[in-house]
Amino acid sequence: MLSLPQHPFIIQRSANKIHHPQMRLFFVLFILAVAFIGTILFFIRGYAKLPKALPNETALPSPDWVKDAIIYEVFVRNFSAEGTFKALEARLPELRDLGVSVIWLMPIHPIGKIKRKGTFGSPYSVQDYLALDSLYGTKEDFKSLVAAVHAQGMKIILDMVLNHTAWDNELISTHPDFYRRNKNGEIVSPNDDWTDVADINYNNPEVRQYMKNVMLYWILEYDVDGFRCDVAELIPTEFWTESLRELRRVKPSLMLLSEGTLPEHHVAGFDLTYSWTIYDALTKILKGKDNALLLHDLLEKEEKVFPKNSLRMRFNTNHDKNAYDGTPQVHFGSKTAAQLTAALVFTLGGYGTIRSVPMLYNGDEVGSPTRISLFEKTPIDWNTPDAGEWKQFYKRLIALRQTEPALTRGTMTKLRTSNDEAVFAFERQHQDSRVIVAANLSKTPFNGFVKTEPNKTLIEVWNAEKQLQTKDGNLKLTLEPLEFKIWKMKD
Repeated sequence: MLSLPQHPFIIQRSANKIHHPQMRLFFVLFILAVAFIGTILFFIRGYAKLPKALPNETALPSPDWVKDAIIYEVFVRNFSAEGTFKALEARLPELRDLGVSVIWLMPIHPIGKIKRKGTFGSPYSVQDYLALDSLYGTKEDFKSLVAAVHAQGMKIILDMVLNHTAWDNELISTHPDFYRRNKNGEIVSPNDDWTDVADINYNNPEVRQYMKNVMLYWILEYDVDGFRCDVAELIPTEFWTESLRELRRVKPSLMLLSEGTLPEHHVAGFDLTYSWTIYDALTKILKGKDNALLLHDLLEKEEKVFPKNSLRMRFNTNHDKNAYDGTPQVHFGSKTAAQLTAALVFTLGGYGTIRSVPMLYNGDEVGSPTRISLFEKTPIDWNTPDAGEWKQFYKRLIALRQTEPALTRGTMTKLRTSNDEAVFAFERQHQDSRVIVAANLSKTPFNGFVKTEPNKTLIEVWNAEKQLQTKDGNLKLTLEPLEFKIWKMKD
């Protein structure tokens, strides 16, 4: 058994009244500057620091199974009525049949009781890093789940919450120096909203060693295949560089997912970072606050900021967004809009050498209407009227990604249309695998053209009888509002 440690981060600001005219001017300019900086921080999701552009760096290489991954996020408490490892294990064949290749488990540790939010509490309030939540099952149950995942040819990664702990985590009493304190010497939360957790201090070298050992424990004891690292940007990058290097010496083929957007994480050892900007862009466009050109602009900026060969995780929801924004159907406004965003999640790559990996959240594959609480037990409604249609939609989308190398390895090129503000069209290409996607992101019909390579045949995916000829390179196309089409290009 390994012995182990914990987390940090809080910024506080204050301002005093200023009465002198010159000082008032200075104060106004200061406030404007802060507002400008605040806007930038908001743009990058409000994390700890502004991202440093690293377009001339190269991301550390990732295993092929990571590049090909279909990530499926599971909240064990709400995945089933039982809320157990055994209940999840029983349904693994369904997930394999869907096409899932990676199971990401949200935190599975005991949840703190002091300052708990809600009845059951947030799984991100960790009471014991080396234990399993007894409501989920036993150590043997979890080992059985891991073995069953592997037997299905899938991988399993764990959510690691290394930035903060529950207030009744034993480390608060045994290692109080592991925690951040205010000027009064009191242990603090990371921010005013996360009141159920205490902030860890990574200035303490013992904390870094402890947290590294926590991850090593789950690899050595349970043979997990990687980690999704919660609020990774709030933890010093130096910790990740050192720790991830050591983790890979133990298990070279790990998947490491950063909940963050820092380009430097790809150099530090993470395989994947969150592409929050694409989610936000789709939100703005589908709510009528911007147009399809925003996607192109953000993908261009992504290429200019991230290291070569970076992998970005695309999504149209996750546990945070489901809990606070609602399901994709609710958030984006309709079932049609939800499926449109899902299609883009699974087909978008990145410009230049940037590539992407898609994820879906448990319940999405049946169009579940359940808004899954982080603090209560809200089991997913699997028996939706159109569950079969949704499942078929995702199975076909995943199968397309898994059979067309262009969607995992291919370059991405924007295609010009007769209305780029309404339609986002692009081609993915890898060797002889070529896929074209056109998505009408507006609420008005599109009747125009997409500029493609001349004298080619386009076979519509999922409807091979529908074939189009590009002839002069102007693909004539009609799309209903929020409709998308996908084609395979042949000579």
